[in-house]
Amino acid sequence: MSTTMLLLIALAGVLLLLLMVIKAKVQPFVALLVVSLLVALAAGIPTGEVMKVMTAGMGGVLGSVTIIIGLGAMLAG
Repeated sequence: MSTTMLLLIALAGVLLLLLMVIKAKVQPFVALLVVSLLVALAAGIPTGEVMKVMTAGMGGVLGSVTIIIGLGAMLAG
């Protein structure tokens, strides 16, 4: 995939994230997870690898814990 296409995908991801948080009032953590998933798929990452890439991007070992804590904090608050 070309560099230009990857930059356009990233730009679309940022715009979608802003739209979800500002206009649709989606919780920022959930919006970030959804946009991360969509950008990963659009960038051509194989479906089976997406969660591995997302967890690695969130901090390796702490990535899976961050998702649980983030969702728990959102539900509690």
